[in-house]
Amino acid sequence: MKFIRKKNLLEREELLLAPELHWMFFIRHLLKFLLVIPVLLILWAAVLSLGSLETTMIFGAYIGYLIWTIVGIALIIFVWRIFLYYATEYGVTNKRLIMKKGIIRIVVAEIPTDRIESIYCLQGILGRIFNYGTIFISGIGGKMPVFYMVCKPFAVRRKIVDIIEKNKTITVLHDELPKPAPVVKPEPVTEEEPLYRYGTFVRVI
Repeated sequence: MKFIRKKNLLEREELLLAPELHWMFFIRHLLKFLLVIPVLLILWAAVLSLGSLETTMIFGAYIGYLIWTIVGIALIIFVWRIFLYYATEYGVTNKRLIMKKGIIRIVVAEIPTDRIESIYCLQGILGRIFNYGTIFISGIGGKMPVFYMVCKPFAVRRKIVDIIEKNKTITVLHDELPKPAPVVKPEPVTEEEPLYRYGTFVRVI
């Protein structure tokens, strides 16, 4: 939270919630590459049982090179995702929602809490198993910022809604009271006015 605390907080702004990224953030993409290795080994075993020894050796060499290539790419992605993990910050203050992402190219998005229309929470099968999900925030006339793969997404969503409701209550309490309407006094009757002005005629003797 160094970026949000030191460079982005305004005057009288307080950080109330800091959603944390789930550890699946840097393992999820790694698993996609590693799942290819068992498929290649099964394919090699099928060729070994059906083909000749020379064909099996050639095919096995290609399979070996391909497996090492996949492992190398997976390690590069794993290291890159670790850097992204520590370079991503999410924060909810008493005035706005802040998202900071990126290492070389930094992207900062924010949305005031009074301009939030709705909050969506997306959780897949793995998210339900490991308790993580993505939160989408819909604002007035703008893009939809995202809290990507945060821990306990529904609890985070409830806390954001509570902060928004508290801010609405504080805003209502700090509004000025309406001024009372001015009292209009009736004009006094002068002697020059006729005596029958109010519907009664008086005869003067």
